[in-house]
Amino acid sequence: MASMRFLLVGVTSASLLALPTTATATTPAGIASSQPSTSAATTSSRFNTDVRFLNFDHIRSFAETVRIKGQVVATVNKDTGAVAGVRVSLHRKLSGSSRWVRLDATSTNQRRYPSFTFRTRARANASYRVVFAGNARLQPSRSVTGVRVHRRFNAQLEDGSGRFHGRVVPRYSHRVVYLAKRRCAECSWRTVAHTRTGDRGRYSFKVGAPRSGRYYWRLRTPRSVRYIRSYSGVFTTERR
Repeated sequence: MASMRFLLVGVTSASLLALPTTATATTPAGIASSQPSTSAATTSSRFNTDVRFLNFDHIRSFAETVRIKGQVVATVNKDTGAVAGVRVSLHRKLSGSSRWVRLDATSTNQRRYPSFTFRTRARANASYRVVFAGNARLQPSRSVTGVRVHRRFNAQLEDGSGRFHGRVVPRYSHRVVYLAKRRCAECSWRTVAHTRTGDRGRYSFKVGAPRSGRYYWRLRTPRSVRYIRSYSGVFTTERR
């Protein structure tokens, strides 16, 4: 059997068997390289693979970088491990759309636990699909994961005037923004006002301060097909 260039090594998941870095698809762990191939069926068939995602942040702010990490895992006879040096591609389908768009391609690295990492900008709620097309010795595989995206408020609270204003992005013209308030850090939030944005998503509120202590303020937009319910940072007002 022709030797493979794709090394099988231990994966980071505790549920998978760690293989030595010298093991290859034709020489699994525990089988000496001088031994003959196990069977004609093994020689003529391709080994099963699976695209598995590693931990990454599935909630991002609009335009923030999304890092999608994972591994191509192959099962060779009874041994399972991640594969180094194989090409994978990344595709995205925005929520509300049926169209997959190819974004990028890369190879799994040559580290002890081979993995891939893709970086892209968060545009909206989306499904992401990583595809391994297979090769002469490995079966193709693919897996889908998701990333949810919240809007950005670019909020500012002017000292003295109490003007609480900013711009919601992306594309939020003539739509509702809610203002919420609480009287202490442990108190519940209560919606106290709402307004509609202008032509470019701009909004403005006037907020006050208590005679003693402080008020806490934040903004909210409702969820939609493309974006989850979104909140601004928390701002406070107090008298000096």
